Amino acid sequence: MLPHLSSNTVFLLQKPRSPRLQTWFWSMFFLGCALLLSIPAARADDSGQPPIDARAYILMNAQSGAIIAAKNAYQPYAIASLTKLMTLYLLFKDINAGGLSLNQEFVPCQAALQTGGSSMFMRPGLRFSVAQMILGMTVPSGNDAAVEAAHLVAGSVPAFVREMNQTARKIGMLSTTYYDPDGLPHPNNTASPYDIAILTRRIMTDFPQYMHFFNHENFTYAGITSPNPNLLVGRVPFITGMKSGYTNAAGHCLVATGTQNGVQLIAVILGVPSFTDESRGFWKASWQSLKLLDWGFARTLWLPAVPHLEKTSAP
Repeated sequence: MLPHLSSNTVFLLQKPRSPRLQTWFWSMFFLGCALLLSIPAARADDSGQPPIDARAYILMNAQSGAIIAAKNAYQPYAIASLTKLMTLYLLFKDINAGGLSLNQEFVPCQAALQTGGSSMFMRPGLRFSVAQMILGMTVPSGNDAAVEAAHLVAGSVPAFVREMNQTARKIGMLSTTYYDPDGLPHPNNTASPYDIAILTRRIMTDFPQYMHFFNHENFTYAGITSPNPNLLVGRVPFITGMKSGYTNAAGHCLVATGTQNGVQLIAVILGVPSFTDESRGFWKASWQSLKLLDWGFARTLWLPAVPHLEKTSAP
């Protein structure tokens, strides 16, 4: 954000009338300029894009769909648990259609209990509500919750995956293929940053009443409290969500959404270089997402537009 100029600051910027003071003023002015120029500053790279350490990314205005910044944004990559954004989209759609309600309770199916990887810690016979299942996907990124959602919405994982791919085509995700509802590694489970941004935007515009599910710092179920790998949630005031993901093939991935002064932005970052310590990788993904959003808000709200950087569709 650009600094606010107080009356004292404005006074200091006025040229003094006394010749002696004028000499002192210009000496201090040029010395200050020299010092400022000597300080390294975060800046865009040679392409005019922000310096984000990731395989691919995109920054989209959620209201207009305009692309503010992009790198490898139209190529499909492994997306890990960002897959669950489509699972959640279809679940929200089913709830709105009256198929399920947030307070309905179920016991987990056998397929959910047998799903490995990240978990909301479903247990045999332990009941959960649909709202808990949603939080189980958005916070700890539970694969068990995603498989359970697939069974509740479509009756089976294969039927649900068909619906995922059909929906992707309908909403314009032309570089996306889904193989499962949870994002467990598979070479056919890929999407581009642009496609993920399209889906995120649809969630924000079609189901704003469910956006609060993406803004929880932690989630407790079965006596276990799980933290949100999106470390921006609850720490950065303008952050509204949204979803993390990690596999060896995908690296650390994050979709982060934020709102400032009525402007909503979507940052999708894929393939942040991984660390041996997975939590450090999520720290870096969160930091890169914050840099991208901060860059976007500065340009959108306070800096003049640079039309040649904006693209509204794939080249």
